[in-house]
Amino acid sequence: MLTSLRPSGHIWMHAEQFFNAAEILWNAEGVDLSKLCIPLVVNYALSAELAMKAAEGFTNYGPVIDGIIGAATLGSSARGHKLPEVFNKLQTDTQAGISREFYLATGEPLQPLLERCADYFVQGRYAYESKGGSYDLTAIRMLAGGLLKAVKAHGLKQ
Repeated sequence: MLTSLRPSGHIWMHAEQFFNAAEILWNAEGVDLSKLCIPLVVNYALSAELAMKAAEGFTNYGPVIDGIIGAATLGSSARGHKLPEVFNKLQTDTQAGISREFYLATGEPLQPLLERCADYFVQGRYAYESKGGSYDLTAIRMLAGGLLKAVKAHGLKQ
């Protein structure tokens, strides 16, 4: 049985952990960030992706057999890694709420950052397959941190 779509604290918590891991690197003294660019990009981008996926989480409960409920699985209504596509898979009211809360949290519109960082997770994860490339670390950091705040704020208003 599928429950209604609600913000998923379980998914959001994982998004927060990837963000926190990147923040440790970002804030470490005496660290050359150019030597940690890929882990930063991957962690921030995955955090942003999971934050959006947390906005519409669901639980599928296993069948009831002899009065015992089978194992549950958690999921999201949004799939994929390309950030604008993940966002566009969310319901319209969820998109509007997250966009509004993102702006309130960061002072920046969400859509341009989603587009700028659209493929950062895949590009970073598979960087060894490419020659060259560049990332806007400030943009992906703001996007991930802002989405964590926005999804949480939107979820609290549900």
